[in-house]
Amino acid sequence: METRKNILVIEKSSAMLKQLDEQLERLGFPFRCAGTPDMTMEQLEALVPDVAIIGPEMGEELWSVCLQKLKIVKPGMPVLLCCKDEALEHKALHAPFSGIWCFDPDHGMEDLARALREAIRSVQESEKLPDFPVLVGKSRKIRRIREKINAVADKDITVLITGESGTGKELIARSLHYYSSRNKGPLIKINCGALPDELLESEVFGFQKGAFTGAHKNKPGRLELAHEGTLFVDEIGDLSLSLQVKFLQVLEDKAFSRLGGIRDRNVDTRVIAATNRDLSRKVREGTFRKDLFFRLNIMHIEAPPLRERKDDIPLMTEYFMHKYCFEFRKGPLKPPERILNVLKTYPWPGNVRELENVIRRVIVLRDWDAALHDIGKTDATTGRKSSPFSKALGSLRPWGDGKIDKFFRKPGSSLKKITRAYVGEVEQKAISQALRESNWNRKKAAESLGVSYKTLLNRIDDLHIRP
Repeated sequence: METRKNILVIEKSSAMLKQLDEQLERLGFPFRCAGTPDMTMEQLEALVPDVAIIGPEMGEELWSVCLQKLKIVKPGMPVLLCCKDEALEHKALHAPFSGIWCFDPDHGMEDLARALREAIRSVQESEKLPDFPVLVGKSRKIRRIREKINAVADKDITVLITGESGTGKELIARSLHYYSSRNKGPLIKINCGALPDELLESEVFGFQKGAFTGAHKNKPGRLELAHEGTLFVDEIGDLSLSLQVKFLQVLEDKAFSRLGGIRDRNVDTRVIAATNRDLSRKVREGTFRKDLFFRLNIMHIEAPPLRERKDDIPLMTEYFMHKYCFEFRKGPLKPPERILNVLKTYPWPGNVRELENVIRRVIVLRDWDAALHDIGKTDATTGRKSSPFSKALGSLRPWGDGKIDKFFRKPGSSLKKITRAYVGEVEQKAISQALRESNWNRKKAAESLGVSYKTLLNRIDDLHIRP
């Protein structure tokens, strides 16, 4: 049996804690740590447990609280509950979490050993490659997102996810679907920015034979395909006003008709929408319907840009290293400290997606310096031509003194506002530099910045950059 796993035992009774500890010792599990019911999530994270055991003296209310904390700190972690009666076991096994095992202390060590073997086997399987959505990080913002997912995943309400391109909006949508009661149904995605209006309408609603030239047979749309599951509507901010009306009707009536159809079709699907646009501003400008905005925004989750959670970068680097070492059958390549410093100081305009692409290149090239060549390393560290970001950062080095003083003289100034202003100016200068170097060839500029063409167009628009 594999024993080298960190096992956290949470129990309020010191006598029972000692008894469980002795049982684990006899079973050959030396890596143990003790916890109490009032532990904070930060304390739980610091212990880095692989498996948790909640003791029999905790009671239903306390183990429920502990279970919620554990599943926020590490969603895929197996939890063993010590259940002395069938009613408690039934509630535990029907809790809205996966990865729960029950054991009866009155059945001796055999029941505990069985549950531990199964739990550790699940840990070993998950170490190969997770098959559930993983939100990597320990930052306060990521913990808050996990808490919201935990709170609303099983509630059949619409959710609006906002954030810059590459921040993980689709991953949040997948997590909401995975932890919901609809997870046995399909998760269907439609990208509103990828298709022109006429094609988008037929993709979403489907069509009847003869509805238009080329409609040779009936075709169900994404809405029908998502029946009893989840429809993820990406880039909903790009939806035209005419399609916004039809979409609003679906949300209100739970029914629609195909193009060329004469009857309404009922649909049972949950809608999760995402956008990198400011929908409140689009409502004020009259390009997005206020009633649709309110219908979508029942629950709002914001995916923060990577530059606002840089403490998560080492963990994310480790996660992507593990993922692509497994995929490409390569050995690990641990980043040296100077590389981690580069990763943590770079502003990541392409966010998590850009970091993932960099780590993928590292695993393929087996060379950190080569993989990081285009993400802003300075000439002093590589001797190579620096990127638009390097030049933009260099031009802003005098920024600190006078401009920070100016900010502090403003009422309501804060570190967060100063940082946001600085990063915004770096981003604007980096994009402007890339555009100048490419003679305003936006596709080439996007490549040099390591972002998608669409992301660059949106940032040019948002930052009001002009030739």
